[in-house]
Amino acid sequence: MGSWKTIGCSVPGTSHVLAEKPCEDALNYTIVAALNPVMIGCVCDGAGSAQFGGFAAALCSGYILKALTKVAREEHEINEEVIYEILECAYDALVTEAELQEVELNEYSCTVLGCYITADRALFFQIGDGAIVRSDQSGYYLPVWMPQNGEYQNSTSFLIDDKSFSNLRISIVDEKIDEVALFTDGLQLLALNMEAENVHQPFFAPLFKYLRLADDGDKIAVLQRKLAEYLDSAQINDRTDDDKTLFLATRQVTLQQGNAGILH
Repeated sequence: MGSWKTIGCSVPGTSHVLAEKPCEDALNYTIVAALNPVMIGCVCDGAGSAQFGGFAAALCSGYILKALTKVAREEHEINEEVIYEILECAYDALVTEAELQEVELNEYSCTVLGCYITADRALFFQIGDGAIVRSDQSGYYLPVWMPQNGEYQNSTSFLIDDKSFSNLRISIVDEKIDEVALFTDGLQLLALNMEAENVHQPFFAPLFKYLRLADDGDKIAVLQRKLAEYLDSAQINDRTDDDKTLFLATRQVTLQQGNAGILH
């Protein structure tokens, strides 16, 4: 088993660029190299209708990563109760911000996606749309859940909707997972087959192929730059005008020679 290799970025959608609005997605990730290395990732998407959606996404993703990093460093058990406690603290932080700004709490609406992966166990959690994709033992990519949309494609759930988190989904998988991706709803129509409720394999196969091939920090840095270019390319922007965040992590290593510096 190789060590974790990760790339990820958030890119503003063309509609946000035209409206001179910043990207309202947020991504935070790390690898905690304790006795048993842990890979942690968190993605949040601020609601476009919320005045402080981007701020909420940045606050929540940063806080969740910091809290989960503390769990990993102190080698505490990760379970559903830990996730509920962390999200309750993030919720309270948004309530405090709303009170300070004297606005309604729904002005801080954001979705949440996260993963906490050890050598042979993984915990995934999600509120709202976007998706988490994981590999199985054969290398096939599976959605942990399909996006949480309501009656309409553009409706979803947010962290601040309910302090009891009735829309929170948590999955604990007791097996070794080697590859995972997290992405916001700006990419879900490209990365998922919504009717069949499965993953569009050709979207992920080349991305993970090049990440596996990258065998040093310089090549990973090139891939990081290429990923940002790819997410802002006409190939992607012709199909979505929303903000786009994509995080990829693998601990597989491809030994064959290849050019790891190009994403198609």
